Amino acid sequence: MITQAEAIEIARAYAAQSRRGWDEHFHHATVITLYGEPVWMIATTDVEYSTELPWLMTHLPNPRYYYISMVEAKCIAVGHRVNQYQRVR
Repeated sequence: MITQAEAIEIARAYAAQSRRGWDEHFHHATVITLYGEPVWMIATTDVEYSTELPWLMTHLPNPRYYYISMVEAKCIAVGHRVNQYQRVR
């Protein structure tokens, strides 16, 4: 089983590799069951906080969810809303 900190690092690396969003200032991990196995659901946003961004993007960025398998220690799904995800291979 992997720790919360390890799951966050795996999600961060997957976001960079797949060119998906990651916010260094906001990310939160929750344990859930997905596809019958325990996973860390890592919630973040697709844009980093910046004083140069327009108000709407600064305060209302798009959510991103990364589902990290506790057993395999890899990202198994991604999504934009809770409970709406797409399996990654």
